[in-house]
Amino acid sequence: MVAYRGEVIGIHGPSGSGKTTLLKIIAGLERPDKGDVVVDGYNLNMLDEYGLAMFRNNVCSYIPQDFAVIDNMTVYENVEIPLLLAGVDPSTRMKKVMEVLDYVGLKDKVHQKVGRLSGGEKQRVAIGRALVTTPSVLLADEPTASLDWSNAIKVAELFLNIKKDFGTTIVLVTHDARLLEYVDRSMSLVDGTLKQISSPKL
Repeated sequence: MVAYRGEVIGIHGPSGSGKTTLLKIIAGLERPDKGDVVVDGYNLNMLDEYGLAMFRNNVCSYIPQDFAVIDNMTVYENVEIPLLLAGVDPSTRMKKVMEVLDYVGLKDKVHQKVGRLSGGEKQRVAIGRALVTTPSVLLADEPTASLDWSNAIKVAELFLNIKKDFGTTIVLVTHDARLLEYVDRSMSLVDGTLKQISSPKL
């Protein structure tokens, strides 16, 4: 699989086809059985666990299907986590977090506990946290699975804005074929194999 800078790729396939595993391999969360994984010039096979952690915190952000937000922390605290791990100073952290929260439409929810947010808002917290380090690559596992179609469209449009504004390469996996209308290229994954590459549906 080859992805280009600033491209949105949608990977569609049935449950159990290997979509999540593929994303985890790209994110360096799982090792491939064979072959090399090269992301933004980094050969992940050559990185140790510390190197992979740095890669995920600076180059490639991964949004799992359950969002992995922390309900008893505020919106601000959730989005701040990657910057804390990277050792960014407090004033820079505040500036970056507030910019991202404004970008994803959550500036008015800064001090709100995440557990009190709607599903769509939690997804935007997860996107904000993934975006705060300005990654080159953004991976999202079933980003609209728990949302109604109205909120799913808002999330899809947010990804398109991220692509346009930051030049981020985005890979989405989904079981909802409607989401593929918002990508540059779509691929079908069946039994762990990419079977088809389709033209954009824009």
